Amino acid sequence: MRTMVKAVVLLLAVAFLAGLWQQRYGEEARPGRSSAPFRTAPATRSHSPRTAPELLSVATAERDGHDRVTFTFQGAAPGWRVRYVPKVAGSGGGQAVPLDGEAFLEVTFEPARARDTAGRPTFPDGDIGPGAVSIRQVRFAGDFEGEVRFGIGVAGRDGFRVVEQGDPTRVAVDVR
Repeated sequence: MRTMVKAVVLLLAVAFLAGLWQQRYGEEARPGRSSAPFRTAPATRSHSPRTAPELLSVATAERDGHDRVTFTFQGAAPGWRVRYVPKVAGSGGGQAVPLDGEAFLEVTFEPARARDTAGRPTFPDGDIGPGAVSIRQVRFAGDFEGEVRFGIGVAGRDGFRVVEQGDPTRVAVDVR
């Protein structure tokens, strides 16, 4: 009986150590990979950096089975909200932003800034028409009182997910 108890304790100790080893030295997730599910419901995350992060660039890419819009910031990550809307309004409740596509995602960053003190864009401004499968157009909708807004015109109301990445600080919106 005593031998059996020792064997069970030894087996449990080996299993525990194997779990620790796997946690420390197991396969690490590659940057930019996300197991977050695609959804159509709004997604939001709050961050409260000391100073509003500055938008540096916006880029699109085709990925494995989806399209991606990547927003790169200088500084800490801003808070963000991504949701489907009937139309994307300019920041400050302005006019609707015209977008190509059958459905529209509104991407809002707060706090954030996309203009310098002289009012010039801090990123290469202009419409982004990637010619991708899902994304039809990405358009800057405004920078007003610490809120930066973009519109993404998509082929149809399908799932999306949001992925935060670091070094440099990025917020990526994946669309199916």
